[in-house]
Order: sequence, then C-alpha cells, then structure tokens
Amino acid sequence: MTLTVEKASTAAAPRVRKPLISKAPRSLWLMLAVAAIGITVASTQSSYTVLVLNTALLACIGALALNLLMGTAGQISIGNAAFLALGAFGAVFAQRAGWAFPVDVIFGTVVAALGGLVVAIPALRIRGLYLALVSLAATFIVAYVAHSYQSSAVGEGAFIIEPVFRGGLLKAQQMWTWTLLPIVAVVIVMVSVLMRGKSGRTLRLIRDHEVVAGVVGVRVAGYKFGVFAFTSGLIGMQGALSVHLLGSLSSTTFTLVVAISYVAMVFIGGIDTLWGPVIGAFVVIGLPLLIPQVFGVFGGADSFEKYVPQLTQIIYGGLVIVFATAVQGGLVGAVKRSVQSWFNRRNARNAGGVLPQ
Repeated sequence: MTLTVEKASTAAAPRVRKPLISKAPRSLWLMLAVAAIGITVASTQSSYTVLVLNTALLACIGALALNLLMGTAGQISIGNAAFLALGAFGAVFAQRAGWAFPVDVIFGTVVAALGGLVVAIPALRIRGLYLALVSLAATFIVAYVAHSYQSSAVGEGAFIIEPVFRGGLLKAQQMWTWTLLPIVAVVIVMVSVLMRGKSGRTLRLIRDHEVVAGVVGVRVAGYKFGVFAFTSGLIGMQGALSVHLLGSLSSTTFTLVVAISYVAMVFIGGIDTLWGPVIGAFVVIGLPLLIPQVFGVFGGADSFEKYVPQLTQIIYGGLVIVFATAVQGGLVGAVKRSVQSWFNRRNARNAGGVLPQ
C-alpha cells in the first residue's frame, strides 16, 4: 500500500520545465550572439561604427582574460595595461626586425606571456591588495621601458604601422571584423573550458581556500603560473592586434585609466561569468558612441561633445560602484535573477499557486 502511494505522489508531482537555453553550451550561445552583432554592424553601419565594433571585439579578449584571472582564479591584478603594452611593443619590435603579420602578433603574445610569468613570481607569496600593487608597479615599469624604446626608435612621435587590409576605410574595417570574430570565438571556447570542469573547480578552490588547496595536493604554484601566463598572453595578443587595427602605437596609450576600464568591464558585466566580460566590453567601449546619441535626443549633443570622455568615465565608474555593492553579479547576475524569478512564478502557477521560497 505504501508503495502505491509513493508512485501516485511521484506521478502527481508537477514537472519543472527548464529554459531551452540551458540545454546548449553557454559558450555556443555567446559565440552566436557575438557573431550576430558583428555581422549585423559590419554589414550595415559606417566605417567609424565598425571601428568601434572591432575595438569592442578586441576588448572582449582582454576582458575575458582578466575575468579568468580575477574572477575565477582570484588573483587581483590591475596590470593589464602592462601586458597590452608588452604585446603591442613586442609586435612592433618583431615587425621592425622583418617579421610580418601574423608572426609579429604571435611574438607579442609570447612576450606578454613571459611578462605574466614574471608577475606570477610574487603572486606565489602575496595576494589581494599587495598583488594589485605589484601589478600596478609592473605597469609603470613597462611604460618606462616602452617610452625609452619609442624615444630611441622614432623619437616622441608614434610608430606608424602599414595596414594589413586595403581597399578603403569601410572595407578594411569589415575585413578586420571577419578576422576578429573567429579569434574571439576561439578565446571564448578556451576560457569556457578553463572556467568549468576540474580546472575551474581547482582555480576557485585556490581563490577561496589556498591553504586547503595545497593540503589536498593541488599544485598551487603551477596553477598560478599557468593562469598568469595564459591570461597575460591573451591580453598581449589583444595589444598586438590593436597595433594593426589602429595603424599606430604610442607609449602614452597604456595608462592606468586603460587598466581600470578593463576592471570596469568585468564588474559591470559580471565577475566569474562567461557572458559578463563580453557584455561589459561592449558597454564600456560603446558608451562614447552612445552618449552623443542620447544627448542628441534632447538637442544637446553639440554642447556635450567635448565632455564625452569625462562623462564616459563617470558613467562606468558609477556602474562599477552599483554592480559591486547594490547589484552584485553585474548585468549577468541581474538578468539571471530576473529570469529565475519569472520561471519560479510560472512553475508555481503550474504547481497550484505555491511560490517556492
């Protein structure tokens, strides 16, 4: 009799439906979303808008890398400007030595990865604020070396790079979009693999309980060296690609403001998530393009045009404060909570009106 009751109660239990999007890998949906945005913008917009798109695609690479380093591995770093500079100047050095694209990009990536290994040495003993200060010191050291190399090579003027693609501004920017989309897709897959499974669990264990990780047999030093080298190499690859995209390079480009902007991308989108840094990159890079349009609705675009850089920094600075304090999890976390709340209400109606706590 008891067995019959259990079967009946089991059969009567309502089936909770999960969203279809959960059945597909998150990396696949993210790649499709980025590809859809890239193809649409590159096919319909002006050369300047496509340039902003390509800049955002490059920023996705650095934001994904920084999110893996800070969010998943817990290694606080504000030295991504240093690795951008290492990749960029490494590519220029290789090009001046006779190495053409994309070999110079590979060389810049390797140089930045080696720089990450150097920064990882103090990371074995310190973490948190002290590690952030070490990475900040690396930014100033690399900036001094880059400025010295630029002064000895071309003086105070910037390096001028021959364009990779020709045929007009719009055509060249469109070719860059078709080049960057598969690169970003590969980076998304690699970061996704490292964030989930055994590697992701190990990195989060080191982040939350480093002593325990060492006790249970995790090679903490190896993982730290590996994540620093991998993420620094990705950021360096972004810097090397940006040299060819923009066609010039100056040591004054890689400032502390640049480093903070990438931290903003991670926090605005959602730290330790796959979608978060990509969304944050598009938000931060797209703000200078969006602000004049917003003020243009009220007829004040011309008067605010010269204040766009300052307004951009104020806005994403405020967004960082909001998403780091009041709305934790960034935009991705806010959307997840909204979607989960909607499914809870729908399942509660299907189950007879009992809303799960």
